[in-house]
Amino acid sequence: MLFRRSAPRVLTVVTTLSALALMGVAILLTSRLLQRSHEGDYELVRKVFDTKIASLQDEAVESAELITNIPSVRKAFLDRDRPKLASECRSAFTVEKEKYGLDRAEFHEASGVNFLRLHQPEKFGDDEMGLRPMLVEAHRNKAIRQGIEVGSYGPSVSAIVPVLDDTGKFSGSFEMALDFEPLLDELKTSFKFEGAVFISEQLLREVATNLSGDAMSSRNRVGPYIRLHTTHEDLLEGLVTDRDVDVAEPKTYERAADGTTWGVQLMPIYDHAHKRIGVVSLAHDFGDDDAAARRAFVWQALATLFGIVVMAGAIQIVIRGRLLGPLAALNERMSALVAGTDAAPADAIETYCDELKTLAKNYEELRRRSEP
Repeated sequence: MLFRRSAPRVLTVVTTLSALALMGVAILLTSRLLQRSHEGDYELVRKVFDTKIASLQDEAVESAELITNIPSVRKAFLDRDRPKLASECRSAFTVEKEKYGLDRAEFHEASGVNFLRLHQPEKFGDDEMGLRPMLVEAHRNKAIRQGIEVGSYGPSVSAIVPVLDDTGKFSGSFEMALDFEPLLDELKTSFKFEGAVFISEQLLREVATNLSGDAMSSRNRVGPYIRLHTTHEDLLEGLVTDRDVDVAEPKTYERAADGTTWGVQLMPIYDHAHKRIGVVSLAHDFGDDDAAARRAFVWQALATLFGIVVMAGAIQIVIRGRLLGPLAALNERMSALVAGTDAAPADAIETYCDELKTLAKNYEELRRRSEP
């Protein structure tokens, strides 16, 4: 095999394979960086949700204590003056509803019988103790209780504070509950998360007797759950299916929908007694990340191709132009010299590389000696 053919070919192949290997390493690093970025996004989703839930619980407790400490409100409740109590709390309830998305606010007698629902004043006198474990615990311990609970109107972030009379005797409680819908809307507005809340269908049918019929429709059934609140129904319908939704611990996955890739975070929802009652899903658009990764791949491929072309050209120039070309010319002259025909003089010595200069000088010496 001729060196002038094999050497450039071998060097070009080795250079190409090396460039492709480097490109593969760059793509792998980019992929891992993207994966770590997504893991960070999922962790952010979990922290944001947990922080927001804790914040809502604290806000509910603070607001409930603030209202029960208003002298006129406290007196009206202790006197069991329902019209006066409703009048005193109406404006505060409206403000809390507009500011924090307050869904429910209600007073309970010490026995657990509902005394006044600020969100539905005409309905009172029913006993929810058989359906409300958190209410039972708050009254039994005569202490503040807070957490997520499913009541007759569905799931909510609730806080129950005790109300004591002037002698310190337990007289009842006041509860404030915030719905999940404003929370999901806020997460979408602030962080661009698309979310949905799924609650156990069996639990809803047993407890949430005041939910509308539309909420319990078959369209909202996902596995053993009912999708109650969502910021984007059509999107979440495709992202969270029957096979995905029933999780006992946080779960993440990616799925394509609406022409883009979404990172989905599923988190189980536990009530105040740490009983699993549902799942919340929060989806983050990974389309920009994927587009950036594709652009990076294209640029890496172009850079690799450019490098291969440049290196192959350099090999051809160096091997053939600086080494093989001059060597071939010297061989032709040497053959003419051996044959006894006119041999052309070598090119200027400075045009040869160092390795060929000695050969060119020796050729010139032989040519000079062969001259008559």
